[in-house]
Amino acid sequence: MHSIDFHAHHAAPGAYLTFTCGRWGAGGGLSVMGAQPAAQELLIGMREVDGNVHVLPFARQSVYQEDLGAFGDTSKPTAKRQRNPMGEGLHRHYTRGTDRWTWKQFAFTILTPNRPMPDPERDGPQPLARASLPAIVVRLELDNRESATERELIFAIGPGRGCHRIHGVNKDTLAVGWGSEYAIATAVVPGVRTLLEHSEFDHFDNGREFRLASMAGFTWTVPAGAHASVDLVLVGHRRGPVTTGMESSFFYTRAYATLESVIADALLRLPEMQAEAIALDADHRWLALDANRRFLHAHAEKSYWGNTWLLERAGDPLWCVLEGEYAMMNTFDLTVDMVFYELERNPWTVRNVLDLFFSRYSYTDTLARPPENCTRSGHGTFDRNPHHTPHYVPAPAETGLPGGLSFNHDMGVGGHFTEAGYSSYEAGGLQGCFSYMTAEQLLNWILCATSYVSKTGDKLWLQQKAPVFRACLTSLLNRDDPVPARRNGVVGLDSSRCDGGWEITTYDSLDASLGQARNNLYLAVKGWAAWLGLEQVLLALDDESAAREARAGAYRAATTIVSKFDDKLGYIPAVFEGGNTSAIIPAIEGLAFPLVWNRPELLSRDGAYGPLILALERHLRFVLSPERCLFPDGGWKLSSTSDNSWVSKIFLCQVVSEKVFGIIPSPASHSAHVHWEQVGSKDWAMSDQMMKGVPCGSRYYPRCVTADLWLQLG
Repeated sequence: MHSIDFHAHHAAPGAYLTFTCGRWGAGGGLSVMGAQPAAQELLIGMREVDGNVHVLPFARQSVYQEDLGAFGDTSKPTAKRQRNPMGEGLHRHYTRGTDRWTWKQFAFTILTPNRPMPDPERDGPQPLARASLPAIVVRLELDNRESATERELIFAIGPGRGCHRIHGVNKDTLAVGWGSEYAIATAVVPGVRTLLEHSEFDHFDNGREFRLASMAGFTWTVPAGAHASVDLVLVGHRRGPVTTGMESSFFYTRAYATLESVIADALLRLPEMQAEAIALDADHRWLALDANRRFLHAHAEKSYWGNTWLLERAGDPLWCVLEGEYAMMNTFDLTVDMVFYELERNPWTVRNVLDLFFSRYSYTDTLARPPENCTRSGHGTFDRNPHHTPHYVPAPAETGLPGGLSFNHDMGVGGHFTEAGYSSYEAGGLQGCFSYMTAEQLLNWILCATSYVSKTGDKLWLQQKAPVFRACLTSLLNRDDPVPARRNGVVGLDSSRCDGGWEITTYDSLDASLGQARNNLYLAVKGWAAWLGLEQVLLALDDESAAREARAGAYRAATTIVSKFDDKLGYIPAVFEGGNTSAIIPAIEGLAFPLVWNRPELLSRDGAYGPLILALERHLRFVLSPERCLFPDGGWKLSSTSDNSWVSKIFLCQVVSEKVFGIIPSPASHSAHVHWEQVGSKDWAMSDQMMKGVPCGSRYYPRCVTADLWLQLG
């Protein structure tokens, strides 16, 4: 641990409900559909018999000032009370299922299971609704056995709005909350009191439930000589339609119509959820990782579930993963990287997303051939400002060429589903950020669909989607070139959706080394994997003629990539045009797919694609150096010409590096990436996009679960 002062997601799977805390002085708290950490007052700790209050250092204010003048009461002077942040001796034990803070005799633990989501087609809707129970479990402990005086435990949240007692759960439950959406609940036990006041000091002084309360929680008296352990559930609930454009509601409302029903079942299932969380910490595969990778995996996993949203649309489930701070919905660039994690746990969610991409978020285009020697030059970064002036784009040499099927970048943003055939992100007439990613999204559908079939053996779905796979083949052939004699296996044309602009890749805010789609090394190797994926599924469909076309595309791609190796440079340039000389690590990213499809013959140095594997190995060994693709701290640098790197992509490439080439990342690299998250991203929980180890975007992000391949592949 480089630091214990950092935010972390703690979430209820599929409920888009998160309890974020950990950053000192920043508060934290509960949010539903939140795209950034909550900044509520957060008081967790204990009170001594002398009135001193000791709290975890999350509290936003170390001094509470009672301002009675705001209410026109000048009968007594303004009072100031001191909160004492727990400091020296404070420890944090951060694992997959738990986040535990200890100080002297006090302990606070957040327990977050991430149970698999039952397949609704196999198990029915009710188990799925109950699996997304919108509740998070926390525990407070105080060992008072050596004390001669009683103490009191405290847990309270100040949400900045009116708080109240929640009635109507059952006689054994105490619940407080705010609005109709949030609650904190616990069992009725000796010594427990509701805290409904402006502060913990008012609560201890007055002992009342104040109907003007702006803080809600509980205190528990722990007698001298006793050891107390108390559990709470933190609950969120939202009923009715929660999206626009395509109306849907939270799927859990099938099982939980009210906030009170969530509270009741959460307390009933509390031991089950605690056991599930603790079991995660005992996973032998996770324990086999070194300490740095254990942290990175746990941190990524928590942030993934914090972005998950299970919806009900017209009676059917709709799985959605939000894109962190951007809140874009089912961003395909993320789906293709999270597919490994999801297929290991919830394969039906991959099927669900692929079906919606085809039925609503697909389109057919034509293609444009760019003028000769037309490329983005230079090493600057693309401008992420949506109001930027687009770079000048030369007119294409040919337009209206045959194109084909492709898919959108995302399904909407912030709870709004965009109209059919359009994403929230992509726009025409641009070269750089916010342009279309048509070719890459085509590859993403092929790769996700092949991975789903490979993992599940779902023959029925494969047969149903046979026309889609064939349409994908036609489209990919055309994006290479509609003229067979001009094909080289690599995407070389731009979609008509670009409206005179140029296509980009998921690495939209890097320089041209990874940002340009056309004749791009990263996309070429990813395309090679897609050709092989199409061959695999078309053979399973007994379509040998189409499979041969796909296999020929893979051979053309491999041959082209190998031919681009520059012996003078010692590696393959990132873009096959315009004199580009950038060196990139993601040249190897596409090899992850044959790896997880368990197709070792495709990755063999002695196999049919041996020359490609050998060329990529030579490339990787050369670029993994401080002069090119390593930061001074040992962290991996995706491009030699940009300090902008994505953690999720680094993890993915590190797995390929180790499992395909036997090039084991150094412990220093893992330690550096931990520092990026604990120190660089301390305000945001898991972040993906880093500028020299400090997040510059993609914060509060789910995609870093590519780290799960460390567990899956051993």
